[in-house]
Amino acid sequence: MSTESTPSARDKIILVVEDSDEIRELLGLVLEAEGYRVVALEDGRDVISTARELEPALITLDLALPGKDGWAIVRDLQDEEHTRDIPILVISAYTRELDAPLRRRVARVISKPFYITQVVSDVEEILAGGRG
Repeated sequence: MSTESTPSARDKIILVVEDSDEIRELLGLVLEAEGYRVVALEDGRDVISTARELEPALITLDLALPGKDGWAIVRDLQDEEHTRDIPILVISAYTRELDAPLRRRVARVISKPFYITQVVSDVEEILAGGRG
């Protein structure tokens, strides 16, 4: 067991919310290779309770999800005291449909198809500099 007090990437949980098996697996593999602990969900219904329980450092979020769509998830995360400070990286084919108020609630937006290097870069920048 490590006695270091400085958090490392390995200490940081990233919640990946994506209904596509291929994209969810790709994001998981790449982010784990970068040293993050990844918890993946394919359905929108459990995002709020999982975020509350795990307190992830960041959430990657698709907008078109079964159970509960990403637009509602962003609003619910931001409206809840225990999850409002978790940065959200939207990765979706529907980014044009993000209205300005909702876009201001997320840290970054990446449109599908995407370059995995952009995801890694954005994750690192968000976690280094916080929101915005």
